[in-house]
Amino acid sequence: MGHHLIDKPRHKFLKSHLLLGAVLLACALILMHWPATWPVIGSVAVTSVALHVAAGLLAGVGILVAALGALWSHTLARRDDHDAPGAVIRWARFYDWLVATLSFGREARARERTLDIAGIAAGERVLDVGCGTGTLALAAKRRVGSGGSVHGVDASAEMIARAETKATHSALPVTFEVAAAQSLPFADATFDVVLCTLALHHLPEDARSAALAEMRRVLKPTGRALIVEISHGHGIWAALNPVALLHGREAVHMLDEAAALMERAGFRHIVTGPLGFGVLGYALARRN
Repeated sequence: MGHHLIDKPRHKFLKSHLLLGAVLLACALILMHWPATWPVIGSVAVTSVALHVAAGLLAGVGILVAALGALWSHTLARRDDHDAPGAVIRWARFYDWLVATLSFGREARARERTLDIAGIAAGERVLDVGCGTGTLALAAKRRVGSGGSVHGVDASAEMIARAETKATHSALPVTFEVAAAQSLPFADATFDVVLCTLALHHLPEDARSAALAEMRRVLKPTGRALIVEISHGHGIWAALNPVALLHGREAVHMLDEAAALMERAGFRHIVTGPLGFGVLGYALARRN
């Protein structure tokens, strides 16, 4: 597909994450060397332990943010034009480990929650747009059973290769294909459900509307679409959430944008809410 990297956005992304990591490490050092005369509740010894634990957590988050920022910026291929697939992740094998780490081992529960919200039922035809390494698509296949079918598309050939390997090992007949979200290789009214989890924000801004229009096109008249994206949280824990930190400030309001774009694309009965896992939220809508 001829993707290429644009240095300026990539370097800006890297610089912001390195800076944030440095700030967190600096805060950790301050906590570790906080004077003993700092007003406390309880004994000084307990407070000292608490400060060092907090310092360790801040240092760990700081290192994680800096490392992931460097890795992410150097492994994303992006073209910011309408016809390009957007940011393409090349490191498929590492991706599964990263997802498990950022979800604190709750990926399976989040996946099942996603399928619950989408209402995946036996016999349905499901499309996973931006399917990554295919984990969600394979879980959807278990739900639709032999009477249903699941297809997964992703702009990354490496991700699709990994997904196909998983499908083979799990003996689940899921069809995976390399394709851009804004140019889906399917006929009109093919699917009962379209899923798109943490993929919409990877598209160039002017391509997101086209992608949602495509998702609506391939849905049956009674079909439904589920978008899972980052939503703006509240408080310090939301601000320091690893998923939010990794994706940057531009992705924080992606769920609100997704819901607005779905409405413009012609979707009806749009419902939004928290997924129940960190800063993730969902927008569920019907074609008609």
